[in-house]
Amino acid sequence: MNTTHFFRPLLLTSALILATPAMANNWMSIYQQGVQGDETANEQAIASLTAASAAAPEDLQLQAMLGAVETAAAKHAMLPWNKMKLAEQGLSKLDKTLRQLDPQDRAQAIVTMQVHTIAGCTFINLPDLFNRFNEGYALLKNQIQSPAFGFAPTAAQQALYSCGAKAASKAGDETLAKTWQQQSAQ
Repeated sequence: MNTTHFFRPLLLTSALILATPAMANNWMSIYQQGVQGDETANEQAIASLTAASAAAPEDLQLQAMLGAVETAAAKHAMLPWNKMKLAEQGLSKLDKTLRQLDPQDRAQAIVTMQVHTIAGCTFINLPDLFNRFNEGYALLKNQIQSPAFGFAPTAAQQALYSCGAKAASKAGDETLAKTWQQQSAQ
């Protein structure tokens, strides 16, 4: 499993998560270190986010961040079966978080956007054997095409456009990828 650039796009979700005051503090830094850092930083992020998630199990943003960081732990495992185990553990948490969202709850629209972005960016960067690309691409595309997207903070829009552009390019839709990449640079 080539993990050199595996989780870099997850950092783009930083701007999106900062749109919520609960996430604007220390958690963003911990999340970033967990997905981009070395094994020690990843382990520390998992420990911190696990404790925070246990204290606030209803905070779906924390749950999604923990799932993404747990998935990122796979890049540090030496043995293939450990890589799979760690990736599946994180993906399971992301799946559970996605199931807990209530798409009809307009008050939670920003939470839905954040969780979908974290999950979508994670899914599109997984190796093909996980068969999650289409789901991730759909999550990102649906958020970008959502009427609520126009009301999201600029940084959140840029993060979604950037991750969406990578997904569109990987899907072979270069026109859409170019359009979204240009939008992410504005």
